[in-house]
Parts: sequence; C-alpha cells; structure tokens
Amino acid sequence: MGLFSNYNNAGPGIPKMPQEKKGFFKYMEVFGRHFWDLALLNLLYLVFCIPIVTFGPATAALIKVTRNYSQERSCFMFHEFWKTFKSSFKQSFIVGIVDIILAVWAVYMVVFYYNFSLYYDIGKVLLVVAISLMLIIFLMHYYIYLLIVSTNLKLKQIIKNAFLLTSLGLKSTLITFFTTVGLLIVLLLFLLSASNIGLIADLVIICGWMFSFIGFTIGFNCYPIIRKYVIQPYYESRGEKNPEFDYLRPADEDDAIFTDKGGSEAPVKMQRGEKKQKSNNNSSKPKGGGKRIS
Repeated sequence: MGLFSNYNNAGPGIPKMPQEKKGFFKYMEVFGRHFWDLALLNLLYLVFCIPIVTFGPATAALIKVTRNYSQERSCFMFHEFWKTFKSSFKQSFIVGIVDIILAVWAVYMVVFYYNFSLYYDIGKVLLVVAISLMLIIFLMHYYIYLLIVSTNLKLKQIIKNAFLLTSLGLKSTLITFFTTVGLLIVLLLFLLSASNIGLIADLVIICGWMFSFIGFTIGFNCYPIIRKYVIQPYYESRGEKNPEFDYLRPADEDDAIFTDKGGSEAPVKMQRGEKKQKSNNNSSKPKGGGKRIS
C-alpha cells in the first residue's frame, strides 16, 4: 500500500492461504500477537508453581498453551491450562519431582567436583563429565514436556525419544538453548547493575514474561521436530492424515458452499464515465435533515 492509494479500483481479493513469513520474522509476528496473553500465562504459571511439588504439572500446562500459541492453534488459555494440568498430572508430576532432585544434585556436584579439581587433576575430568551430563539432561527437557502433552507415550518412551530428538533436531535445539542462555545473561546483567532499577527489571521479566517466553520458544522451535519424527510417522504408518493440517486442506466438493477465488481474480477497473457519474451521485445527496444511527 502506497501513500496515495487508489480506492476506486477493486483489488485481486484476499488469498485463500495466508502468505506466511519464515523463521525469525514469523516467530516475532506470532509472539507479538500473543504478547499480553503470554504475560498473563506467566503469572498463571507462577501461581500454580507456588506449592513447588506442582512444578511438573504446571510446566506441562504452560508448554501445552505456548505450543498452541506458537503453532497458531486456537486456544482458550485458562481452559487449556487447567485441562492439561489435570490430564498430564501423573507423568509431569514424576518428571517435576525428578527435576527438583536433579537441580539440587547438579549444584552439589558442581561445587564438589570443582573443589576436588583444585587438588586432583581427575577432578577436572569429573567436573567436565558432570557438566556435560547436566547439559544433555537440560536439552532433553525441551522435548520431554512437549512429548507429555502431545503424545500418549509411556514415560520410558518419552525419555528415550527426548534423548534422540535432542540430536535429530540439533539446530532447533541449539537455537532454543542460546535463546534461553541469552535471556539468563540479560537477567544476570540487570542483577549485577549497581542500582535498584536492575533488580526491578529482573522481577518484571521473571514475573511477567520469562517462563512463557521460554515455553513459546520451545514450542516454536522444537515441536516441529516432534511432529516430523514422532507424530507424522505414526499417522503415515496407519495410512491416515495428520488432523492438525486439516485447516490447510481445501474443502471437498460436497462440503464446499461456494468457490473461493481470493487472490486469483483480475482487478476490476472503473471507467472514467463511471467515476464521474459516481462522484455526481454522491454530490447530489441532501445534506443534513436525516436521522443518524450510530
């Protein structure tokens, strides 16, 4: 659209399929569309995490909603969050408890092996091994909760698939990882700033944005990997079509009410005589005296 658009001529209409952007631009477009929804979702997640032991189910519910947002699926936030919180409670509760134990173990191992490495060279090797193991487990979590809310696999199968998908979707995994690390670095820089403004900024980001942002990034980058290697092969093996792509398929002839030619018809141009006649008709209308209905 230019600065001086011509509104006398009809355009080609709206294309039936959206002209989707790719990569980062699509990410920013979809994220911007759901910005305030994600802020509200972040607060909802923090409320459900208050008992601590509900960390797993709350995370699963968060991941389900952010996955729907990132994949542009229709989603009623509170309904979907509560529904997923209940339906995936058993598996996500177990994973959540294990996560809490692993977090405590990770801190202890790093401190222990670091002090051990100060006196023995083998301690440095053990420190590297411990950090590498923790990193792998951390990356697997990009897929664990997504698999819980997207499939009906058993927990053992979920852990196995999460390990395999971490390497199969290495590019998406690393993009998500560096995005997460980048956010944590920003929070750390704010925290180290010698002012109360930095602390306030951290609280605003953490309470109003951080967890839903990470969940949205995981859903946007990592769910397509699950769809490609887990969900799509399942439907293909059964000779069925993946229902999540139904909105992209044209309607059958029996179901179609009319033929949509949006984006394909030729623009209609008005002749000079028609423009002049239309202008005269508009100028001949009486001014005032009529009842205005708002």
